Amino acid sequence: MSPKKRWLQISLRLFFVLFTCVSIVVALFSHYAHQRWAAFAAIRQAAGNVEMGISEPSRLEKWFGAELFGTANKVDLRHGKADNALLAHLAALKELRRLDLSNADIDDEGLRLIVHLPLRELWLQETKITDASAATLSKIKSLDFVQLNATTVSDAFLERLESLPELEDLGLRGTRVTGAGMKYLARHPRLEKLDVYSTEVDDLGVAQLVDCQSLIDVGLSMTKVTDAVFQHLDRLPNLTEADLNANALVTTEAVLRFEKSHAKCDIEWYRK
Repeated sequence: MSPKKRWLQISLRLFFVLFTCVSIVVALFSHYAHQRWAAFAAIRQAAGNVEMGISEPSRLEKWFGAELFGTANKVDLRHGKADNALLAHLAALKELRRLDLSNADIDDEGLRLIVHLPLRELWLQETKITDASAATLSKIKSLDFVQLNATTVSDAFLERLESLPELEDLGLRGTRVTGAGMKYLARHPRLEKLDVYSTEVDDLGVAQLVDCQSLIDVGLSMTKVTDAVFQHLDRLPNLTEADLNANALVTTEAVLRFEKSHAKCDIEWYRK
């Protein structure tokens, strides 16, 4: 074979390889773009809101738009109509840090669709999630804020929820948790704020919280606590605020006595 023919053969092979590589890149980008555009379109259709990153836009963002190359920081769907199908689209926003799904028509299966996202804040109040979602949330180790208010989660959820090393704020208002489930919260070392408003948590449950030494704010309104709760609150060295409103068995005398000896702790209280 002459050198000219050999060079032509090599050139054709090189062209084929380059063409294949370019085709793969184009196909991948096309798929990426389609997923991103579909996600933003689905959010708009559901009457949701997207908060983009506040940093200086990159060249790619300026050229091709924020939806393709911008950073979606938060998606707020509390006033929208979110469901599992929408979560499948949100899964494409792999940079998403904050997600409000309050009142959404989502369940445990839907939540599993976004388990890979690097979420820090997640609102799930008044959704259809159950104790089964503990396994899903256990995998999102970046979470520092979780609201589960008005859901059916119970002590079983708290038992199954593995340690979340960044968790600081946990909302359990109006759930099915009781004092027995409080013992599982010590596995979250950075927990600072806990709200168990309108639950069956009692004095013995609060006693279990003494192992949560990072707690600074505890919401115990409309629970089963009595004056005996103060001996347990006394063992929380960083406590600065406690909501004891609407607890018939908590007396004015006990509140004033505790506040007098704990000047840095504010007790919010009125008798039911």
